[in-house]
Amino acid sequence: MKKSTLWALLCCALCFSPSRSAAQDYVQLTDMPTIYIETENNQPIVSKEDYLNATLHYVDETGVKVYEDMEVRGRGNSTWNLEKKPYRIKFGEKEEFMGPDRAKAKSWTLLANFADKTLLRNAVAACIGDFAGQPFTAGVQFVDLVLNGTYLGNYQLSDQMEVRKKRVDIDEQDEVPTEDANITGGYFLEVDGFATFEPVYFRTGRNVMVTVKSPDEEVIVSRQLQYIKNHMQEFEDALFSPDFADPEKGYRPYVDSLTLASWYISTELTGNVDGFWSTYMYKKKDDPKFYWGPLWDYDIAFNNCNRVGDVSRSLMINKGFGADLTMKWVLQMWKDPWFVQLINRTWQDCVARGIEEHVIHYIDSMAAVIDRSQAMNFQKWPIDRRDYNEIVLFSTYQEGVEYLKTFVRNHCAYLTETFANAAENMGSIEEPSPEFVLDEDFYYRIYNKGTGNVIDVLDGDEGLVCTWAPARDRDTQLWEIRAVGDYYQLINKGNGMALYDCAEKEGDIYLTGSQLAVKKAYTSRTRQHWSFVPINTGNTYVMVNRETQLAVNNEGGGTDNGNGVLSWTNDAENMFKNTRQWRIEKDEPKEADGIADVEQELQYVVLYNPDTKQVHFEAEDRSRLVGDAVIYDDGGGRVMQFALSQTANLSTVKEGIYILVWTEGGRQRSVKIAVK
Repeated sequence: MKKSTLWALLCCALCFSPSRSAAQDYVQLTDMPTIYIETENNQPIVSKEDYLNATLHYVDETGVKVYEDMEVRGRGNSTWNLEKKPYRIKFGEKEEFMGPDRAKAKSWTLLANFADKTLLRNAVAACIGDFAGQPFTAGVQFVDLVLNGTYLGNYQLSDQMEVRKKRVDIDEQDEVPTEDANITGGYFLEVDGFATFEPVYFRTGRNVMVTVKSPDEEVIVSRQLQYIKNHMQEFEDALFSPDFADPEKGYRPYVDSLTLASWYISTELTGNVDGFWSTYMYKKKDDPKFYWGPLWDYDIAFNNCNRVGDVSRSLMINKGFGADLTMKWVLQMWKDPWFVQLINRTWQDCVARGIEEHVIHYIDSMAAVIDRSQAMNFQKWPIDRRDYNEIVLFSTYQEGVEYLKTFVRNHCAYLTETFANAAENMGSIEEPSPEFVLDEDFYYRIYNKGTGNVIDVLDGDEGLVCTWAPARDRDTQLWEIRAVGDYYQLINKGNGMALYDCAEKEGDIYLTGSQLAVKKAYTSRTRQHWSFVPINTGNTYVMVNRETQLAVNNEGGGTDNGNGVLSWTNDAENMFKNTRQWRIEKDEPKEADGIADVEQELQYVVLYNPDTKQVHFEAEDRSRLVGDAVIYDDGGGRVMQFALSQTANLSTVKEGIYILVWTEGGRQRSVKIAVK
């Protein structure tokens, strides 16, 4: 279809009046179904908690189906803050909204896939989960969405993650249990980095935070919460016991090996950096095992997160988020020969059955299926604009699809090699912590290895520094890191002050035990200068003050919010003390500095073609492309320099990660490029 014809159809479709008959007004915009939602009085959807009454029209080649008894609200965590927003819809009665092969349910999701310029990553993850043997994966039906007369783009209609037949199929509890009820199941759980925002959650003995998704807060009783907490603790204690690898005394009686293997294989093949930060599990009635899955939320998977960079030749167990959550457990499992052989055997079976070809075919076929819809989507939402954490941007949709397929091919080869080597050698698969590399475009969160809580500023006591459970609404947990020579200064986003070592001095010795504080930032104050010393594995560091040479320490290993952060001994015991070890992780991208920066961001983009290995700057006004750019290798060596108005050719360089650096508006900017 020509672009002019497509837009004529779109404009015609959006000029409806809700008072007209459905047959005249609600048309199918592309060869995908079209969903029209009108909220009561055309109210905007501004909340993730409060539903609005609405009417939904579902239009496909068979005609128009009207749902008048329904509600809609926002959904998602960080994705809710993006321009193209995801939604949750809820019908008054259970509906087979995705056909008889899917659940009959009230609640469904509309995923925006805004951070994913292929729109396919969540769908491909479901394809992988099905192939690997997950009992349930989220449904995939792409649609075009119109909300209150405004076209919003291509969306993925999918299941809500909940206990339900043809979803998480365990015993559902919809009322308060009687005193003699069997409370051994079912439980739907999520190991969740943001569990403290959920109504029902608990912590294990090793401070892993677990949310109870079902039974929900309205019907669960205290003895149920205590039961599932105790059972999870039994699993964790067995996993870290001296007999952890024993088939009877260890952790194996507590895990379902089929779902454990399929979940882990899927996490690694998708390159899901959030796989250990958010992990779903469930427990059936009268069954001691935990079942792993379903898979969920993969829009920053498949090499699409610039917070960690290229992961084509990395395991998520080493590069992903969640080192203080599910990753703790799985790293311990990797020390068990049974688990190593299980993963290698499961992966080799997937390879023998043709998983790579299966996934590549699925990507190609789904890209063809949504071709008209994606073209319309990217007319509204520019494909060459960075909207979240995308590593590489593309000038065409097909370039993004090829990038996705290239990652799958390369990562399949890497996993085959890595899992086979692990099975043969039974050596550690943990990578040593690398030297810290600063990315000035992000704020950081700093997690204690022992507790998983983050460095924060204590409420009510101006300037004192503490640890606190990760919380999305606390800007005091975000730190801007600035290079000061060979050291770093940490500036708190919430108050603009710098992390400061208050250690008292006695003669020539600085005394341990002083609580850290934040003070007005001065680059000349050496008590505000810190070095990040890599320690052990898991991307952990000891933070050492330049002047006092003392280390940052979580007081007593405490897990309570407000626990003190002290300056403490810095010695050979660092490698054994989790209280002194910290993960320094990129979090939120920094906001643009003023209107001028916003305008500049919208007027040009850096484009890289992985096939031709050419990189260039594209701008509406090419007269703005003045100056030079420099490409460095990952060791800091200069590779080439070129004018912003020219095209750089990287076809002669070896595979690896390169840094493109240029100056614009007096500010140095950079982006990583993965050359394969």
